[in-house]
Amino acid sequence: MKTEILHVQRNYLHQVPEAHRSSVDTRLRWLWNQKFGHIQTIHNSSPDPLDKMACVMIIQALFASDLNAITLILRRLEGGSVTDDQVAEQSAMRV
Repeated sequence: MKTEILHVQRNYLHQVPEAHRSSVDTRLRWLWNQKFGHIQTIHNSSPDPLDKMACVMIIQALFASDLNAITLILRRLEGGSVTDDQVAEQSAMRV
């Protein structure tokens, strides 16, 4: 009986795909769902500074366990928080 070991070659992307490059938020949303190897590879090889910035935000949040960086990413993914004062100023109804 002969046993063969298959080596799986992983090909990581070197840039955020064009469909997800319309803003930093779309880059973050795509990167948030990727493996860490993709994020590192994109950070090291992408010529686009916005790709690198989005990667740095995620790397900083993961490696440093920086709660401010994690909070910033989650707010951007969720669309950001709105304070009660902002809601009151935007509201047409006055009480």
